[in-house]
Amino acid sequence: MDFKELRNKTLQGCGCVSIGIVILIAVLMTQTVPSKKAHKEAMMKAIKEYVDEKAEEQGFGDNVLTDIGKAVVNKGIEVALNAKLKVHNYYLWNTTTVRLDGKDQLLSVGVLGQVLTFDKDMLKERIEKADNVESEE
Repeated sequence: MDFKELRNKTLQGCGCVSIGIVILIAVLMTQTVPSKKAHKEAMMKAIKEYVDEKAEEQGFGDNVLTDIGKAVVNKGIEVALNAKLKVHNYYLWNTTTVRLDGKDQLLSVGVLGQVLTFDKDMLKERIEKADNVESEE
C-alpha cells in the first residue's frame, strides 16, 4: 500500500467520523429544545427583577401592599404571556414571539436546554423607548 492509498483511506474514515459527530449533535439538540414553560419562566424572571427594581426606584417600601401590587403586575403579565406567546419550533432550536402592533416580536430563543431572552436592562430600555414614542405622539 502506497502513501496515496493510505491517505485516501484515512480521509474517508475522517468523513464518516465527522458525519457521525454532526448527527450526534443534531440528535442532542432536538432532545434538548426548551419547552414553552421554560421560555415563560425565563421571561418572568426578567420581568420580576424589573418590577422589583422599578418599585424600589419609585420609593415603595418593602411592605405587604407593595408585595401585593408586584404580585398583581406579575400575574397580569403572566396571563398575557399565556394568551399571546407563540412558540415556533425549528427542531434544533425554537423561538417565542408575541404579536405587537401587527408585527411578531421575538422574545426568546431556546437551544440546548437554555433560553436566551431579554434581561431587566433590555426590558427597561424597550419600555423607555416605547414611553418616548408615546410622548412624541
